[in-house]
Amino acid sequence: MQGLKTGATCVLLTGLLAFMEGVEANPDCTVRLGPAAIDFGTTTRGQLLAQSVQGESLSFGLRRAQATVQCSRPGPLRLELIGSAVDAGHYRFGAGTLKVRVLNVRVDGRLTQWLIEGPDADVLRPGSRLIPALAGVGIEGQGMEVELELDARVPSAASRVSDLTRFDTDLGFRLR
Repeated sequence: MQGLKTGATCVLLTGLLAFMEGVEANPDCTVRLGPAAIDFGTTTRGQLLAQSVQGESLSFGLRRAQATVQCSRPGPLRLELIGSAVDAGHYRFGAGTLKVRVLNVRVDGRLTQWLIEGPDADVLRPGSRLIPALAGVGIEGQGMEVELELDARVPSAASRVSDLTRFDTDLGFRLR
């Protein structure tokens, strides 16, 4: 992009997460994601440094999203988040990482517990599935709402850019 190359203190970093259409294994169900795109905004390295804890990767801040599953009849409601993995706990976010945390799950309008495969009971990791549960046992339903918290971060070195730099990723859900 011409005209934005003005030096290290004025260089902009922009972050965008876009959700792909939900992929359903069950044709009687739909998966909707909202919002369909999450804008982490445009910022400078200095702003990232100011809003991040020293010694950690730089944070674009936390954002929230919701996945909604609606089926024509009751059945298993198991969701898998699909996206490019950086490591066992994070998705790719440009040259950075994205952590997806589950805040709450509702099945047929009622707040429920959930099970997630892996060590962190509230983090949706690449390859893991979210299973709504009561008393540690998976349950079925006709509809499910999952509230998510998204934490996008970039290593300090990757924030040293000389031109407008975009950090983004595409994610989707698969109902299994």
